[in-house]
Amino acid sequence: MNILPINKIILASFAFALSHWKKILEISIIPLVVSAPFLWTLPDLFLLMNQFMAGNKIISIQLPEYLFTYLVLFMYGYSMLSINIYKLVVLGGDSVNGFVPIIDARMIIRFVGLTILIGLVTIFPVMFTGIFFLQLVVYFFIVPITLNFVSIAINVPIKFTWRLPFKTHANLFFLQAMLPAIIGIIFAIIADYIGLGEALNWVVKVVIYYWSSVNLALCYQLINNNISNNKYN
Repeated sequence: MNILPINKIILASFAFALSHWKKILEISIIPLVVSAPFLWTLPDLFLLMNQFMAGNKIISIQLPEYLFTYLVLFMYGYSMLSINIYKLVVLGGDSVNGFVPIIDARMIIRFVGLTILIGLVTIFPVMFTGIFFLQLVVYFFIVPITLNFVSIAINVPIKFTWRLPFKTHANLFFLQAMLPAIIGIIFAIIADYIGLGEALNWVVKVVIYYWSSVNLALCYQLINNNISNNKYN
């Protein structure tokens, strides 16, 4: 049985985001403030990365002295925002307060650790082979592990073996990887055609981030509800 109906989840995630936009805005304030110094350095970092990937000679770029500190603050802000979005979807509005920072160091460290682990696992095959398609292949196999982001946010034990039915597994991959990528590519083409360039691209990336976060939490709820129902049937 398909327990991740793609059309319904897409509509439900957008409906949730629209109906809770005030709360989402509230929980975004502190993460945005602490992430701002690192976000300001991104244009230079992207330029440096593009030159490195293209094999060009690296021109002199003056990076901030406290770049590592900025990166740590960004990871904290990113983790805090993601955790609060997952809690908002799964536990409700009373579970989050955007004006109170998350001080649970263990939760933040686990969240950042899982983020780094998934990033390394998916990027290593590309680094060794240069075949970017491998990133999607690897991500397909490990996509159930991303459900643990929600587990960390709501303080339940994580598990690395979800044993999802193939159709559920494939739908989760489509919702979390393929659909955001397709939307991003379409809007990148539109932005280039109408001359908005990076401005529209960044707006779309932000929207996709919020939508994907809500989407993952909804998938987590459906999958766990199905597991619980099967356990007691």
